[in-house]
Amino acid sequence: MGERKKASGHGYSLLLKDSVIYGGGRMLQKFLTALMLPLFTAFLTKDDYGIVGMVVTVTTFLDVFVTLGFDVAFTRFYFDDKSREHRSDVITHVFYVKCLYPAVLLGVLAAFMPWISSLLMGGDGYTIYFLIGIATLFFTNLSDLPFTLMRLEHRPWTFTSFTVARVLIQVPLALVFLAVFDWGPAGYLGANLATAVVLNLAALPFYAPRLRFLWDRPLMRSMLSFAIPAMFTAITFFFLKLSDRFFLLHYQSIAIVGLYTIANSLSQPLYIVGMAFRMAWPQWHYAKLHEPERHKRMVSRSSTYFMAFNGVLLTLVGFYLPLVIHVLLNRNFWSVGPTTFVLTLSVALYNLYFIFWIGANVAKKNRLIPVITLVASGVNVGLNFLLVPQYGMWAAAWNTVIGFGILAVLVYFISNKWYPIPYAWRRLVTIGAATALTLGA
Repeated sequence: MGERKKASGHGYSLLLKDSVIYGGGRMLQKFLTALMLPLFTAFLTKDDYGIVGMVVTVTTFLDVFVTLGFDVAFTRFYFDDKSREHRSDVITHVFYVKCLYPAVLLGVLAAFMPWISSLLMGGDGYTIYFLIGIATLFFTNLSDLPFTLMRLEHRPWTFTSFTVARVLIQVPLALVFLAVFDWGPAGYLGANLATAVVLNLAALPFYAPRLRFLWDRPLMRSMLSFAIPAMFTAITFFFLKLSDRFFLLHYQSIAIVGLYTIANSLSQPLYIVGMAFRMAWPQWHYAKLHEPERHKRMVSRSSTYFMAFNGVLLTLVGFYLPLVIHVLLNRNFWSVGPTTFVLTLSVALYNLYFIFWIGANVAKKNRLIPVITLVASGVNVGLNFLLVPQYGMWAAAWNTVIGFGILAVLVYFISNKWYPIPYAWRRLVTIGAATALTLGA
């Protein structure tokens, strides 16, 4: 019994340590970027931020088809066999999907971008921004391979060093491009592209020696069959998370898209926490799959801790948000406060969805996940049609909350069917009630 407790404690301490390291790097990245907001909002107008927001929205949608869901397959198949040969095979096939296939797809899109950008934005003159965006997408997608590998091999400090390096390169470049050369949105996006290229070159040694340049058809078929449902999930997920930008652009203005982009940026603290947890969690609990009962208990307990931390952060955001907005933003952007908090609430529900999704993921029963994300996205899009024309970004934010709430409920029932996990419901409900009462007070 004593040995079990000791091992269990070590397991949770490892999860906590990795999460703190991953989260610390991301938090530093967002903190330094936030410190630059007064300068960014001085050199970029609401319309400029609207352009940046639309480029990010479009490239995020394209990223779904570029990745093909292989980020999920990589994480899951890597642990099927501990042999070096198997893991090299997995890395090689992920490389094919991350490099060769996107080069063709994005090259074709670049050729048609003048027409595509004009159709999306309702006018000419936006092509250069979208070309920079898809070039950045290619390099950031490729860098997912070494960065995911760092996480799977428990190298959080290495991963975090790259995260910090991203900030140390990107922020100074953005300031030079904006303040010295006055390149506007092209300068902001160009700094992202230059940073992505540099980080890719630096990360090559982490995976290039392990590429075997072979083609294992059964392995690729298995990975695709696991990944494709994740791709369809990501497609419907896009409409849930980002399609509101198109409604705001069509029914409101590009300046409103810019304000919504700022609000989304300020809602990131909970997203950073969720991302840190997601980076550390898969390899931590997948390693215990050979002990199903213990695995379920560990997932349940870690989920409770994680959601409690989310509740504390949500309360702190509600309390300090007005001060943060007035300190960091130009007066022209102060109206984003209420929308920012609602978007933060939607992030908390997204984190809950990720917790509940684990059962279907462990059982490799993800085929119904696209269906439930389609339902949640359909409700979100329908509400955007009804409410965004009149209520603007306030309605878009609440529609996102509703969509993620539906998604979290549905994914729980799907996952519980295939891999029941004894969640501590009494504690989870208590956490939710305490958070709501504190925010209300």
